[in-house]
Amino acid sequence: MSAVCDVALVLGLTLSGLCAPPAEPPPAAALPEDDEAAWSVPAPPAPPVREVAPPMPPVVITKVVQMPAAAPPAPPPLPPPPPPPDPYRLAAQAVWNARAAARPTLDGSMSTYRSNVPTLSPASLTPGPTPAPPDVAPPAPKPEYEGDRRVSSLPVDNSRIVTTDRYITGVLETGINSQLDGSSGSIVIQVSRDVFGYHGRNLLIPKGSRLVCDYESPDKIGASRLAVSCNRVLMAEHRAEIIELTAAAGDVQGRAGFTGEVDTRFGERYGTALMLTGISTAVRLATAMASSGDKTADTLAQATDAGAEEMSTRFGEITASVLEQTVDLAPIITVPQGTRVQIRPAADWYIREVTS
Repeated sequence: MSAVCDVALVLGLTLSGLCAPPAEPPPAAALPEDDEAAWSVPAPPAPPVREVAPPMPPVVITKVVQMPAAAPPAPPPLPPPPPPPDPYRLAAQAVWNARAAARPTLDGSMSTYRSNVPTLSPASLTPGPTPAPPDVAPPAPKPEYEGDRRVSSLPVDNSRIVTTDRYITGVLETGINSQLDGSSGSIVIQVSRDVFGYHGRNLLIPKGSRLVCDYESPDKIGASRLAVSCNRVLMAEHRAEIIELTAAAGDVQGRAGFTGEVDTRFGERYGTALMLTGISTAVRLATAMASSGDKTADTLAQATDAGAEEMSTRFGEITASVLEQTVDLAPIITVPQGTRVQIRPAADWYIREVTS
């Protein structure tokens, strides 16, 4: 077989690999030499050598010093002596005593009186030295500005006060339809933003608090706003209450009252009257056209004309009555739920501190 393969190899034939030289096995993979520096841990440094502290010298007491005791406090000063008596007061007291002693007294009978009037010499009434005038503050200088004025107060702590210049932002929870007056029901406004005090960060009215309010239906034909007044607030979290508020509520821009979709009720006010007027006009027009087209039937034309005039008059009376009943219809204002509103207190609210 080897001879055949040699001939085939000379001719360049491999006979499908039968005469190919045997493949040498691949050399075995050799591992590199072990490198201790790749996995070894360096040795820790040597600990520093602590210096030995020098020995302390012995304590030798050479002298004992005694501090003198503190001197007692000085006694308080004696009060000043009382001022000398006022000579004018003494003289007036002497005269008063003399007059009191000189009053007549009843001695045994109604006709016998005895007068004990002491004799006063002029020397006894001679005043002594004039006392020094008391310390009187000098008069205040005349102010340059003499107009009507108002004096400010001292600084006020507003850490727990909601003053009348504050605005409380809220959202309307219940819609409003002005066909029913606020006396038959109330609306609820929920506070949507925390209200803090001016001084400090005291949370006075937390968001989520609710205000109970009433509204007034419009009573004029051209009205387009509803007057709303809040009379009670229920605080969130601790549920404290304030009643009798009379706080006015307005729209998001602070204008008084609420506004919404306004129905002027034009059709209800004038629709029936316009329809009756049109019917009356059509009847008169038809009667006039019928009477002008037929010249022979004068009697029938006159009767028809009289009937049309009577019907027109009755329609006019009905129209006037309908207008009288419907001309004063107030508009209907509808405010949707979720409308943003502003509430302004009518008086200062003092919020008490809640302690746990």
